[in-house]
Amino acid sequence: MLDQIIKTKKERINILKEHYLINDHLDSKPTKFFQTLLESSNVYKIIGEIKKASPSAGIIKEDFDLLCLANDYVSSGISNLSVLTEEDYFLGQYEYIAQIKETLDIKILQKDFIIDEYQVFETKGIGADCLLLICSALELSHLAELKDLAEEQGLDVLIEVHNETEMEQALTLKPNLIGINNRDLSNFTTSLDTTIRLKDLVPEETVLITESGIHSRADVEKMIANEVYCFLIGEAFMREASPGSALVNLFPPKR
Repeated sequence: MLDQIIKTKKERINILKEHYLINDHLDSKPTKFFQTLLESSNVYKIIGEIKKASPSAGIIKEDFDLLCLANDYVSSGISNLSVLTEEDYFLGQYEYIAQIKETLDIKILQKDFIIDEYQVFETKGIGADCLLLICSALELSHLAELKDLAEEQGLDVLIEVHNETEMEQALTLKPNLIGINNRDLSNFTTSLDTTIRLKDLVPEETVLITESGIHSRADVEKMIANEVYCFLIGEAFMREASPGSALVNLFPPKR
């Protein structure tokens, strides 16, 4: 599935390059997604995700109202927001981020499959503060080039890993943000033990974010018991009428 997503993404990028020009002289002022996580007074750092669909779950949110969802998240006290922009498999749109930024003061991670320098400028242009780079989708040298370019544009970078090999590769780049994805991209099964197994490899100065598979208070408490305090959660929130209320119910009272 990952190979198919990347193939489709390359086709889309080639079309975009033919028809649209990207300003590669954008303001490189830092956007401080990473800094917001450090400065948050909450014990738990929660990145709430807006995601309409996924290959593993199908349609997640039928009554999809972008700004209502974003407002609900912000009102619940999330640290930052994550927005899926991949069009074909997650039914996202790049316009989502610009629309949210017009009305809300919140730092946003663009969740997509970034494989080309063109996309980095596009990420900056739509107003995102951080982009995702997935180790399993990129050669290490290309990952490093995209990270450097993103940081030159003032963007923060979340590097996502799934296993020890990817973690070792990612850490050679000295990232501020590491995301451990508990979902196996080869079969889409999830195991929270992935984060628990890999977490001790992450240096103290790097913010560790656990991703995927958090669905219950027990899941959250399992992570907390293992000293993991930063969460990126989408599906568990998006399946509820109010993502913000679901967030409050999922986490222990002291947030």
